[in-house]
Amino acid sequence: MQPQASRGLTIGAIEVTPLWDGPLPSSLEKIPDPLHRAEAETLIARAGADALTMNVYGFLLRLGDRLALIDTGAGRLMSPALGKLAGALNAQGVAPQQIETIFITHVHRDHFGGLVDDAGAAAFPNAELVLHEKEASFWLDTALEDMPARARRYRDSTRQVLSLYADRIRRVKDNEGLPGISAHLAPGHTPGHTCWLVQSGDRAVLAWGDLIHIAHIHLPSPHIAMEYDLDPIVALQSRLRVLDWVASDRIPVAGAHLPAPGIGTIIRSGNGYAYQPG
Repeated sequence: MQPQASRGLTIGAIEVTPLWDGPLPSSLEKIPDPLHRAEAETLIARAGADALTMNVYGFLLRLGDRLALIDTGAGRLMSPALGKLAGALNAQGVAPQQIETIFITHVHRDHFGGLVDDAGAAAFPNAELVLHEKEASFWLDTALEDMPARARRYRDSTRQVLSLYADRIRRVKDNEGLPGISAHLAPGHTPGHTCWLVQSGDRAVLAWGDLIHIAHIHLPSPHIAMEYDLDPIVALQSRLRVLDWVASDRIPVAGAHLPAPGIGTIIRSGNGYAYQPG
């Protein structure tokens, strides 16, 4: 069922609006460690089977008279149940041609697939892509034999989509981006997985991409690894660091796979964390 549309979160002069791209089912079989899988099974039993279905969100940023996105959903690169972000954007009264900047958290299909339209052309003809230099280098510069096996099968299709924006890709370092929007490397899921900190005045929200995958598992038990992460050890280090940061500093988060509405706050709960929507 499609989550109810959100009016978004206002951060000073910036409005952040979740754009639902569709549901993405997962499975406990994605957890390699049998003991962790059993632990996750208990958590899901408490939450309900639907907890294994992740939302996929991108986020619309209204920066005064400038429009930007953080991630673009899956487009048509994955299941037919995905690819709803374009309609969600239209429902906000925004045409793809109006988007000037797209911040990519990482180059996985459910985050960049919406860059290409049904005809195989650039879906956002006037947009600049902004990626952390480590993520861009991994996907665009790394020789196939130097990539992990899980990434190799996606390299060519990934490069094909990004080639549509070849003259409009900007690589940034940590703390770079646009005024009020800065990159914060949180590697492990991919080498250049990036959280984007949106700040205006004394307020902020952190768009954290795939810092976690299934909220009912990874918030109470952040140590549980899933096969989605290219480097599970580094991903855990990033997860623990960012969870501590946003909980300690009370920074709202915008999560690509959080339960509806995709924006909320993270609080400490027992030995882990919990999500408070909205």
